[in-house]
Amino acid sequence: MRHVFNGAKLVATNSDLTYPMETGIAPACGALLAPIEATTKRKAYYVGKPNPLMMRTGLNMLGVHSENAVIIGDRMDTDIVAGIESGLDTVLVLSGVTNRETIKQYPYRPRLVLNHVGEILEAVIKEVSEEQKTPQKNDSDLTKLVLSKANKVAAGA
Repeated sequence: MRHVFNGAKLVATNSDLTYPMETGIAPACGALLAPIEATTKRKAYYVGKPNPLMMRTGLNMLGVHSENAVIIGDRMDTDIVAGIESGLDTVLVLSGVTNRETIKQYPYRPRLVLNHVGEILEAVIKEVSEEQKTPQKNDSDLTKLVLSKANKVAAGA
């Protein structure tokens, strides 16, 4: 705190208050930084999610436009809002901090909610199947479409 009082900038990775662990929930960066912010009366600049600069930088590094990317996350307050504010497709997985009840606390919604990341491929296959107006000539055509969609998902992972 001495450094902040002496003019150092308060920079942090993310504002997450909690972190899921095998043994339960643990305090995360935002929770550990809160006493410093309160004591110094200075707000931290968070460089991680949901900072749009981080999202744009990542997309630029990947050479991907936001309309062709997906963010997959377990937190409504960082992952999903970051995706929405950056123009990304959003997938919430319920294997971390957020559950179906806590989704209701937010004024925004992810496009897709899955129980865990293991359901992503099945969801992609279902979407590709629904997007197809004509039957596929053979399995390799469907495979190409699924892989194309999976690459879009992977760009946001």
